[in-house]
Amino acid sequence: MKKVLLSFFLIYSFSITAYGWEKVLIPDYVNKKTKSPWNFYDDFEDQKVGKVNLKRYQINDKGAGRKPFKIKQETNGNKFLEISVEHGWNKCCGKWVKTERAEIEVRPKRTLNKEIWYGFRLRFPENFVFVDDRLLVSQFKNQFKDMKKSPLLHINFYENGKTIDIGGDTGGKATTKYNKPEAIIHRVANKFKIKNGKYELYKYKVRDQRYQPSSMLSSTNSKHPRSLQYIIPGEWNVFKIGIKNSKSEEGFVKVFINEEKALDYSGITFDWKGNYTGSYIRLGPYRDSHPDNGRYPKQSIHYDDFTVVSDKKTLDKYLNNLIIK
Repeated sequence: MKKVLLSFFLIYSFSITAYGWEKVLIPDYVNKKTKSPWNFYDDFEDQKVGKVNLKRYQINDKGAGRKPFKIKQETNGNKFLEISVEHGWNKCCGKWVKTERAEIEVRPKRTLNKEIWYGFRLRFPENFVFVDDRLLVSQFKNQFKDMKKSPLLHINFYENGKTIDIGGDTGGKATTKYNKPEAIIHRVANKFKIKNGKYELYKYKVRDQRYQPSSMLSSTNSKHPRSLQYIIPGEWNVFKIGIKNSKSEEGFVKVFINEEKALDYSGITFDWKGNYTGSYIRLGPYRDSHPDNGRYPKQSIHYDDFTVVSDKKTLDKYLNNLIIK
């Protein structure tokens, strides 16, 4: 299928015909010192149905010998990437671990003082079955040697899809496991629960504070969203994320789901102690193994129009103006 992207940069306009992965030009108005180390768009249209070539990405796949990645095609001709995870796909580094995952990731780059805007379309198939445990669908992580902490941003579904947790760790000692004192200082998050047919904010957390119920928010507080549309299986959803990694108050993490604000944090995003090796973006299902030696069902998630650029205006033009032909 042909996707024509209409974009207007600076004082002139042009159209881009996208067939698969392509490099995205950085607009002149973007500060070259803070530009994203990745700038590309990938709609998977150059891929063969039933197969996949992911040579531009790294693979984080614990299903050794399995085939969790597949290109599929809709009746209108649109191609997309399906990523699946199954019971037992949890062998890593020569041993069995307690998580199951299959993800693509951009090759790690240093992102301190850089501004990254990325997005994608995501769809849960109509027959998708959530489980009563966590399911990450995307993450942005600052990686350190012997890292044991959470990503700066995770988009996480819990409780059979009834709860969404959006947030992560802005710092800490990278080589120590999660602990409450550090979490109080460094964790930022918004948590939503299904109510009245939509996801409603029920608690939130900012740096240096414990979780607070949403009832504590004043009516004039615009930093925290109150609700999100329900994500319906079988329908495409647009995710947009903005991140600036900074040791100062200039940092931020912003998340939009179907143009609704899901997280709007401003402040320190890089307050780490450790040997920093780079940052990465991941797409794909990541879940815990069944806690009682049982089996969770196979889960497949659809991804399309994966975009990573240096500013929100460019991201909007790539994800807002797709014309399907």
